[in-house]
Amino acid sequence: MGSEHEFGDEKTAATLPPFVEVEMVYQTGNAGMVNAARWQTFEVWTRNRIYCCDWTMKCVQVIDRLSDKAVDHELLGARLAGGQSQHDDALEITYPVPRPGNEAVFERPERKGYITTSTVLRVVLRVRVLTVPHDLGKQTWDEVTSTKKP
Repeated sequence: MGSEHEFGDEKTAATLPPFVEVEMVYQTGNAGMVNAARWQTFEVWTRNRIYCCDWTMKCVQVIDRLSDKAVDHELLGARLAGGQSQHDDALEITYPVPRPGNEAVFERPERKGYITTSTVLRVVLRVRVLTVPHDLGKQTWDEVTSTKKP
């Protein structure tokens, strides 16, 4: 059972299970974030698909859960805007990411609109931990995290 806290005119609720799971991904290698532009930071799981988003919240891959293969999908390139749940008297919005029980909401600016998914089952934040060998460790933070090729 969750507990509710009030902060001014805001209410927060702590509920179980956690609405975002955190997955640590450990890597060792050269400095620089290879393929950082396609790094899947968020995964939004529904019954049939996994929507993979990069750190800018852009959907970079959609995986069919039955075949476990990437598929061509209308949400590729769309921006994850959050989640929503329709209630009798109100629309509840969760952002910047949806939570289980919501529908994920993606924005397609070229269509001037939003597209929703089926009910979200799981949301995963993938945190990358990159170990840089000491001989490369004298680089600046900008050099290590740069997505630009030298």
